[in-house]
Amino acid sequence: MNRAPTVIEAVRMSEGYLEKHGVESPRLSAEHLLAKALGCTRLDLYLRFEETLGEPVLGEYRGDLRKRARRIPLQYILGEVEFRSLSFRIEENVFIPRPETELLVELAEELMRGRDSVRFIEFGTGSGVIAGALAAANRRWTGIAFDISPEAAALAAANIEALGVPDRIEILTAGGFGEFAEEGTFDLVVSNPPYIPAAGIDGLQEEVSSWESRTALDGGEDGLCFYPVIAEAGCRLLGPGGALAVEIGQGQGDAVSEILTEAGYLDVEMRKDYNGLERMVAGKRPEGAGGD
Repeated sequence: MNRAPTVIEAVRMSEGYLEKHGVESPRLSAEHLLAKALGCTRLDLYLRFEETLGEPVLGEYRGDLRKRARRIPLQYILGEVEFRSLSFRIEENVFIPRPETELLVELAEELMRGRDSVRFIEFGTGSGVIAGALAAANRRWTGIAFDISPEAAALAAANIEALGVPDRIEILTAGGFGEFAEEGTFDLVVSNPPYIPAAGIDGLQEEVSSWESRTALDGGEDGLCFYPVIAEAGCRLLGPGGALAVEIGQGQGDAVSEILTEAGYLDVEMRKDYNGLERMVAGKRPEGAGGD
């Protein structure tokens, strides 16, 4: 094309380019990246289809398209992700939150329904979306969220600050629950831990296997290695009326439910997501837990 393209022309050409490189939903990526270059929302593009594009917009757009063609995740290029209608910064080497995890937040709120205030602890916070969403929606909730990755913890802290709730959420770098000695003082333990079997990571979509943090994905040989750790911690940390809620992978519902049941949790149940896939397991505080 000898002239500068319009918005709609650029989107159509970019869609074809990304499709040839195996990008899933190429039109969506093309629109999001052009909206980024123009400094507008994706929906605004539909009001600007006939607008002619010039430099430096085209230069930025081409650079981002090349990144996406290399299968760099769209969220890393955009630098942000939406979670429960909230905007969170996201960076490379930090796990990208999925929309399905919003259901884990809803389950946590359901388990704590009727309480005037809630104190929670989150294992593996990543970018801080679970802790941030819980605090933003519930003004009397406080908590601790930690991650083994210093980069993830720093990003989570920045997101918590941006949400305006740093006075209620403490972000820490920690390798496990062993550093928390506040027995029986939490109402909720919540986590979306790594649950991909180690041998299956390389077979995932290239955006995941090549770009996302292995530490945030690797759940050990069977994908279940973190659930006994979380269950044991809950036995120690949860107070009366407390509960535990975790996200799981498809096909892990029975195994994780058994882990919680054997640890003494009551009313253990598995929940599915909107696609009918196993997604969460929850249980109530074991009898005799929390220093009883």
